[in-house]
Amino acid sequence: MLEDVFGNARRTLNQRECSEDELPGNMMSGEKMLVTIPARKLMTAALAVFTLAWTGLVFAPEVSAAESASGLIADAPGKALRLWYDEPAPDSDAGWADRSIPMGNGYMGVNVFGGTTSERIQITENSLYDWAAKNSGFKRRGVNNFAEFYIDFGHKNVSDYERELSLNEGVSYVKYKQKGVEYSREYFTSYPDKVMVVRLEASNPGALSFTLRPTIPFVGNGKSGAVAAEGDTVTLSGVMTYFNIKFEGQFKVIPTGGRMNASSSEGTITVSDADSAVILIAVGTNYQFDPQVFLTKDPADKLAGFPDPHGKVTGYLVDAAAKSYEQLLANHQADYTELYDRVSLDLGATVPGIPTDELVDAYPAGASSRYLEELAFQFGRYMLICSSRAGTLPPHLQGIWNVYERPPWSSQYLHDTNVQMAYAPAFCANLPELFESYADFFTVFVDRQREWATEYIEKYNPSQLDPNGDNGWSGPFWANPYDVPGKTPIAGFGTGGWISQMFWDYYDYTRDETLLAETVYPVMYEQANFASRFVQEIDGALLAKPSSSPEQYLEGKRKRETIGTTFDQQMFYENHHNTLTAAKILGRTDDRLELYEKQLPLLDPIHVGKSGQIKEFRQEEFYGDAGSTIDRHHRHTSMLLGSYPGQLINDSTPAWLDAVKTTLTLRTRKSHIGWARAERIAFWARVHDGDEAYLFYRDLLEGNYMHNLFNDHRGGLLFQADANYGATAGVAELLLQSQDYVVAPLAALPAVWSDGSYRGLLARGNFEVSAQWSGGQATRLEVLSNVGGTSKLRYPNVAKAVIKTADGKMVDFSAKGTDQISIETMKGQTYVVTDIPVSTPVAAPSNLKIDENDGSQIELAWAGSADAASYNVYRAVGNAPDYERVASGIEGTHFVYKAPDLKKFDQMTLKVTAVRADGRESDEGVTVVRLLPTQM
Repeated sequence: MLEDVFGNARRTLNQRECSEDELPGNMMSGEKMLVTIPARKLMTAALAVFTLAWTGLVFAPEVSAAESASGLIADAPGKALRLWYDEPAPDSDAGWADRSIPMGNGYMGVNVFGGTTSERIQITENSLYDWAAKNSGFKRRGVNNFAEFYIDFGHKNVSDYERELSLNEGVSYVKYKQKGVEYSREYFTSYPDKVMVVRLEASNPGALSFTLRPTIPFVGNGKSGAVAAEGDTVTLSGVMTYFNIKFEGQFKVIPTGGRMNASSSEGTITVSDADSAVILIAVGTNYQFDPQVFLTKDPADKLAGFPDPHGKVTGYLVDAAAKSYEQLLANHQADYTELYDRVSLDLGATVPGIPTDELVDAYPAGASSRYLEELAFQFGRYMLICSSRAGTLPPHLQGIWNVYERPPWSSQYLHDTNVQMAYAPAFCANLPELFESYADFFTVFVDRQREWATEYIEKYNPSQLDPNGDNGWSGPFWANPYDVPGKTPIAGFGTGGWISQMFWDYYDYTRDETLLAETVYPVMYEQANFASRFVQEIDGALLAKPSSSPEQYLEGKRKRETIGTTFDQQMFYENHHNTLTAAKILGRTDDRLELYEKQLPLLDPIHVGKSGQIKEFRQEEFYGDAGSTIDRHHRHTSMLLGSYPGQLINDSTPAWLDAVKTTLTLRTRKSHIGWARAERIAFWARVHDGDEAYLFYRDLLEGNYMHNLFNDHRGGLLFQADANYGATAGVAELLLQSQDYVVAPLAALPAVWSDGSYRGLLARGNFEVSAQWSGGQATRLEVLSNVGGTSKLRYPNVAKAVIKTADGKMVDFSAKGTDQISIETMKGQTYVVTDIPVSTPVAAPSNLKIDENDGSQIELAWAGSADAASYNVYRAVGNAPDYERVASGIEGTHFVYKAPDLKKFDQMTLKVTAVRADGRESDEGVTVVRLLPTQM
């Protein structure tokens, strides 16, 4: 149902139906087709093999690529992936950023240094926040370092040192030898038990001695506190003055054998001559998810009435201490592996014998590159599991890790890409429930955004104001756990639609209608309410005024604001569309839905410029000419959000897809910002250019990943987590796409990844997809239907493959040409595709030029394709999303296009594709923008 609703809602912009006399020769009379590039490819291929369009036949398999004889891909264990080092991290801020091992459970972020003389472990808790009246600049008050605790061993001159983070287990290890004794440590952060656990062991009985020494960093400047020890527990507690945040951490020591002594005055516990010991750590503040926090104006009163954290922290520790170490570890691993093990990626790498820091340093030269590429993909998933759990604050700019008193950009939540990038892998990389952390946070700050929405409508479009305050909610640019400030020209109001897109994805990847009705639809409907009141009718369209494109100047350093930026218009359009789709699924008849439907085609989300680009600003003509200070190579690519993460631009809008590719090419690879490189991986994947996308993945790993795989945002060991999350999402887009509700495995596979497999990536519709490939060709595809429904599957020659259920039964399907099929799936059933005939892509022509353009005719010439038996020519007029074919069967590389309406159009995009003798058309084409002579 959703796919039909999706298509109908987009019809005004994205589709053009052909009448019977326009049908190509291989279409049956009485049928209608949508003129899109994919449709043309399918029809051309079908012409060479058999004459039919939509059928129910299962085709006999042809010669196929070599197929693995293994069982289900989804049953295969994931490869062992780990970060490991042969020395401790340096005890410094630089060592924290570049070498420490990050861990977390949502309740706390932890960085482990692995020292032998003294182990240092740093703890972050995201609600421990500071602020100041003047809080600007790069390093400023924000998330504060919660605690540093040390375990003093006094071990020097050790040998056989190794520390490790096992991604498969979610456990860190340190081991080494000193004076004939092997010492080992295990660390994990447990979400179900809300504690960090450290186990210390020695190979000889009675050989373990240490002092536990927790500390409170940065006491004195808006932060007070003390550390005390009693019995087996050290307690640190204090207050952050600005928001009156009470904080507490407890450290419980449970030794086996030996002696234990607590020093109250020093706040330490010393263990002597033990066999082993376990340390349990719990932390907390008096912060609560409550709208009061955001609606209360006085900072010191925001947490008024909330209970002291002592009770809950004590409860966490008491409950954990009642369990054995083995029980705590089992609880943690059951929780962690249930999430982590859903997805694996194997690019054929072997486990390298060198430490991870050497692996990272060797990557630019190509050494062990595949292993690092696999590792970085899973590391982003690991980081999200650590930093985004239900009941805890969501990840901010630095995720859940911060060592500073004045963190970069205050460790805020920025909604002009950073928050959205953090959650991008939650859906495609099969971790959708991790979004619950942000959804909970949203519910407590949205009341403040409703107040802002009313203020904005009253100020900018008062005729649309609801005097009773029913004006929806506006999108914030930035937020922190205590405040969402008002409008800034740095980013337009499209941030609200971008937030809503995350909620839509939350439903679309799970297909949980209860979730849609109770959580997702209300968010989208209210955002549409705001947008519908905020836009103004200007030149026949409904435009945002004022409007900004995130962080991009328009004219001079004093002007960012304009009217109807592509960022705002696309995000408003996406949310209107998704709201209408959701309403039809749920059978809703809310008052403003009819208005949203009328507004949808007037939101005018895409303008194609004279360079063939998607315009960022409406006043653009050629790329980047809207103002003297527009950065043509800017880190933000906000005009392309309709292609990613949105769904507006997809394979059914091929002219827009080509304009996206042109825009990306013009944007270049010059930006060295980590998250921008990560985002470009996904953008290039969406235009099916895996090789270009891969270059950005390499750029990121070479230029931004530090020795512990933290992303160095722009140099100087400046950690920012968004690129880690975004890289994982980008790689997932290379391997699986479904933005047009067709499951498309290996949609942008880079040539360098010629052999490999993955399992468990998630497609819209809640289909878990796994794939194996060899020589760039899929040998086996698996689709697990988690909720049932129609699965449309696209891959070259898939209609000629063998398709069975997991237990070997043949599957009935309908085919659309040779490259797409539809299966009516059953919940819980896996569908296996094998014996897929090899499909060789058709090389596209190149270097298309207009030799003559007198207004009445256009003379085209291009460099030919070695595969071509003939060529097709298409045109897209103005801002049209689709091409129409104007000529076919052209045998040379020159064509004179004559049409009576050519003088009517100021601008059109012309495209030439190659057609092989077997009827298959090139996936790519070559384009040129034709302007009337008066417009050039």
